[in-house]
Amino acid sequence: MKQNNLMLMIPFLLALLASHPALATGNNCSNKDIACVSGGIGSTEREELQQQAGQYSLWLRTVASKSGAYLANIKVIVRDEKTRAVLMNVTLDGPWLFLGLHEGRYEIEAQYHDPVKRSDQIVKQVTDIRKGKQRQMLMYFEASNVGELNYKPAS
Repeated sequence: MKQNNLMLMIPFLLALLASHPALATGNNCSNKDIACVSGGIGSTEREELQQQAGQYSLWLRTVASKSGAYLANIKVIVRDEKTRAVLMNVTLDGPWLFLGLHEGRYEIEAQYHDPVKRSDQIVKQVTDIRKGKQRQMLMYFEASNVGELNYKPAS
């Protein structure tokens, strides 16, 4: 009898675990108010994160503007647009950031440090989050030597 009860509980427990955003592949960056995960290094991790995307209201990707190459190690600050209060301050472990923002209007600020030029770039965008809807955001940066091939043919 105990084994039957356990067998009935397994699908419930698996569904519960699968629905928890913090268990997504990547690095959990959640705070007390906002569910968050960042990552996306490699195609396998991106595929696994994509399966979790429906649980988040904002999907952010950071890319180099010329090559389209994904960028990691971007600092992202999320502010309530009305009050200017900082709700989250996180450095991305990969090019993707999924946020579980509540309904409202937010300013998303991303900061990229170009190690070649030794300069910082800041990109800001404002987004409206509606209940039950997902938003996607791309943030582009002028990144030196990202995605460029330095191939010279043999003579």
